[in-house]
Amino acid sequence: MTRKIGNGSKKSSNNTFPPYMFERTDVWCENGKLLVTLRIIVETEHSLTSIDESANNDDVDMSDAENDTTIEQAKDAFITHALDQVSGDALGGVLRHVATATFQDRLRAQLSSIEAVAFVADGSILPRRSGASSMPMASPPALPFKAPESRMRKEVSVEMGKLCNFLKLNKGASPSNGSTIVTVTGLVIPHGVTLIVGGGYHGKSTLLRCIASGVYDKIPGDGREFSVTVRSAVTVRAEDGRYVNSCNVSAFISNLPTPPGVSKTVDTTKFSTREASGSTSQASNVSEAIEMGASAMLVDEDVSAANFMARDGRMRSLVMDESITPLLYRVNGIYDSLGISTVVVVGGVGDWLDVPHQVVKLDKYLIYDATEKAQSVSRQFSHGHVQYAGRGVVHRLNWDKKGMPNQRRPVTDHPFHNARVSLMDGGGRICLTGEEGSEMSVDYENEDDDFGVIDMTRCEQLFGRSEQLYGCGLCVAWIIGHSKSHPNLGLRGLLDALDNELDRSGGMKGLLASLPESKEDVLECLGY
Repeated sequence: MTRKIGNGSKKSSNNTFPPYMFERTDVWCENGKLLVTLRIIVETEHSLTSIDESANNDDVDMSDAENDTTIEQAKDAFITHALDQVSGDALGGVLRHVATATFQDRLRAQLSSIEAVAFVADGSILPRRSGASSMPMASPPALPFKAPESRMRKEVSVEMGKLCNFLKLNKGASPSNGSTIVTVTGLVIPHGVTLIVGGGYHGKSTLLRCIASGVYDKIPGDGREFSVTVRSAVTVRAEDGRYVNSCNVSAFISNLPTPPGVSKTVDTTKFSTREASGSTSQASNVSEAIEMGASAMLVDEDVSAANFMARDGRMRSLVMDESITPLLYRVNGIYDSLGISTVVVVGGVGDWLDVPHQVVKLDKYLIYDATEKAQSVSRQFSHGHVQYAGRGVVHRLNWDKKGMPNQRRPVTDHPFHNARVSLMDGGGRICLTGEEGSEMSVDYENEDDDFGVIDMTRCEQLFGRSEQLYGCGLCVAWIIGHSKSHPNLGLRGLLDALDNELDRSGGMKGLLASLPESKEDVLECLGY
């Protein structure tokens, strides 16, 4: 039995675009000039079905030449017409777009100086119209964001120059004394461990999604365009069934039991599995975040493995031989030793109140600084004096260097050194096809039916739909193809090499030129 995979997905009927400004390789500045690459897709119906058998080749060639001339004329006319439409009003919209992106970039650059992971501006509209929409909810009923009166509320000033005139500011934000400096007020998420707490449906996950989206610049009108996050913040969640290869999860998973009669123990410093559980998948995701240089991890208990997140004193007393060291016990050590902050949404496990540096509470969509109250509750109920297996105070274990990620790299024995990339039907999955054919047939009896498939459906910060997903696939193919020529580089080093290649060779255009993808392959995969 065989199955063909790698068919291009159809383009969504939803004509709205994601409200994020992704880094583009078709628009760039060089020596003070703005350079733009414009690509035009021309669809024609070129039929010669009525050509007489006695027609000579010259007649056919002339028809082709005339058709090419017609296309060139139509293209020139289209470009001329499009440029003529750039009126004063349109130019104002373009400048507003540029000003909004510039503001976010400069605001994000200040986060390190105020020792912050993220900034959420007053007046922002965080909720979306629905779970399937990127558009902001109308206000009212949505409440504009307002930071609490506490040490977490700060004013930040950004020099905007002449672009200041094109910013549409949130209520409360304004240029300082008529100057070109724009001052905004909002909530600062400082370095360290931050909890977001509150009752169900009070807005905890909505705030975390705003922080997660802050790694991208947003377009004007998104509602969150003055809220930013450090670029290296990543979401970390459970991914039941994910593939794991040679990942060091020993800081979280150890002493795994083995079946009767099996003497070989599982080495969790090089943990591999084809179908990870919730806890081992999330442990792997934390290890990979550290491996790739994340400066902050964003965790929501709603999509996390319960036994990976926390383990209370009663369960420790009943089940003493436990293979899992919860994230709760590690977040302080990760920050103290590695400088990696963690923002955690939690609503059901009070043990988390023993570890944070600051606590944000949501109550009916309003924001409060609950740090002092949380510390009081922790002192009243804390079991922090209990020793955990002789390795330190529970909830605040030191980070052992043995838990540092391995330097991993692609294996050499695989058929993907000249791979083609396609998107699979249903969305969220990439297929790499080996050198032997444009599609790959999988024999269910002898082969893995997911061979060559990368499932990215639960990568929550991929907001750019099929185009961004396909770009990720091309980057994976490049890394695999060039790993042979960079034998001393691990995955992080290969990613740095990829980034340099994108800057050096004209961006994605140069990357495509180094891969076996044809123009037709690209257009088909993107649904055109």
